[in-house]
Amino acid sequence: MEILRHTDTTSLVASFQVSSSARHTLEYDDLLTGESFSASATPLYGTVSFTLNSKYLTYTGNLVASVKNVSGDVVALTNIDVVRPYCNTDNIASALNITDGSELDYERITRYIIDSQTQGFSFVRKEKEVVGNGSDYLPVDEKIYKIYKVYQNGHLIFDSTSAVNEVSLLISKDGTSIISVDPEVPENKINYKQVWRERYLDADFNEGSEYVIDGDFGWKVIPQDVQEASELLIQDLKNNTLQYVNRYIESFDNDDYKIKFAKGAISNTGNVTVDKILEKYRNRIRLGVL
Repeated sequence: MEILRHTDTTSLVASFQVSSSARHTLEYDDLLTGESFSASATPLYGTVSFTLNSKYLTYTGNLVASVKNVSGDVVALTNIDVVRPYCNTDNIASALNITDGSELDYERITRYIIDSQTQGFSFVRKEKEVVGNGSDYLPVDEKIYKIYKVYQNGHLIFDSTSAVNEVSLLISKDGTSIISVDPEVPENKINYKQVWRERYLDADFNEGSEYVIDGDFGWKVIPQDVQEASELLIQDLKNNTLQYVNRYIESFDNDDYKIKFAKGAISNTGNVTVDKILEKYRNRIRLGVL
């Protein structure tokens, strides 16, 4: 089950068909954060509707859910994905004259295509484990939006709600690492693992130490260019056009209908313009420090 959360959504409801009119309970676990929730509701005309926790009005959710009857028996077991559409589906339906609701299917397919080419554009508050590398930067393999708490080997060293912390931490400008800041002691940052001649310098993030980051990860809003890329792909799906795909064709033999595609065509979206837009968001391997 997929539930779309739009910018004006005020509640998220998961509905199930049941045979009993007695009160039912929904129990669900968040696979991204490990949290567990429950809700209860009474069926109406054979349908029971549960309101999900309000946190999912802000965050993405990947849930495993079970519906139980009054006796505690499981009557439905499914997954629930709470996601944001990558573009305004109402505007798309109007622009492309879609009247049967298929714009939702087009958007879902488009989102799958874009996610296959990038790390996706979810927004989740979770705890993430990272191992220090002996430098003044703590690299993270995904985008960080906000830091709430940071633990070093189980010890709390930073709390955003506290006026007194062992260290002052900020997110780097590119949003891919955490840095330590001491405004009273200006110094050069160590961007690499220390060598012998620098063995007496202090690194902010010790090599081998385990850091747990409680923070918001991902994208608070869908970037504008990603929204436009989504709209272009939906147009291609709706109109069944190949005008962009054909640009990947290197040669075409009319006699035998042999088509040779450019290298990498199959691994891209099929739309050259979209590929160029997504280039800066594509999955990349983060190299370690030697």
